[in-house]
Amino acid sequence: MQPTFNPWLGYFDLIDYVDKFIFLDTVQLNQQSWQTRNKIKIQNKELLYSVPIQKNKQKSELLIKDVLLDFRKFDFRKKLFKTVEQNYKKAKYFNEVNEFIKEIVLFDTAFLSEYNINIIKSISKKLQFNTEIITLSETSFNTKVSKGELVLDICKYNNTTEYISPLGSKDYLDKELEEFKKNSIDIYYQYYQHPEYNQLGDEFIPYIGIFDLLYNEGFEHSKNIILSGRNYKKAEQ
Repeated sequence: MQPTFNPWLGYFDLIDYVDKFIFLDTVQLNQQSWQTRNKIKIQNKELLYSVPIQKNKQKSELLIKDVLLDFRKFDFRKKLFKTVEQNYKKAKYFNEVNEFIKEIVLFDTAFLSEYNINIIKSISKKLQFNTEIITLSETSFNTKVSKGELVLDICKYNNTTEYISPLGSKDYLDKELEEFKKNSIDIYYQYYQHPEYNQLGDEFIPYIGIFDLLYNEGFEHSKNIILSGRNYKKAEQ
């Protein structure tokens, strides 16, 4: 998975479900993707918050691991934390969660991938998800192949027997099922059933970044709520 900013609940269920979770940070950044933005809930509405990055290379050359955060106009981290803190002051678990959120939001790094990875690892550890997590750029793996081949090669590199994928990758992975089968690798897709939880506001809004869940439900309840949406199915040949 590419390292996402403030991921949704299903991302963390995927981390807990697998034996090994790999951050794919050696591929091109899609600047409209969830690596640079995600949702928080403010006054009964979704707010899409974007993380500013420096666009100092051609788009085709901008790999996730090399993307620099942009502090030239303002420190987005302070603005983000102020927004989150003010918005969730009335949340039930504000006192339990706020200092933890402050620490990860104000994390000091120049790189987008390091910023997102720290958020994900810190929350995973807090929720006691003990999966082995690897960052691909820190290995000797070569990513210069097509999408389907890339996933297969990563699986082979890690001696994988089962590959667990988000549903959004189904279109291109279905075309590669035979190759995975030849290498004795089964593919499973995540059909996450988004649970409802106690949320500030008049109506529940799903698919908000995990900060929302933590403030509203606290650490212990959040783990159970995340796992309650679990649903995986084996790909059909």
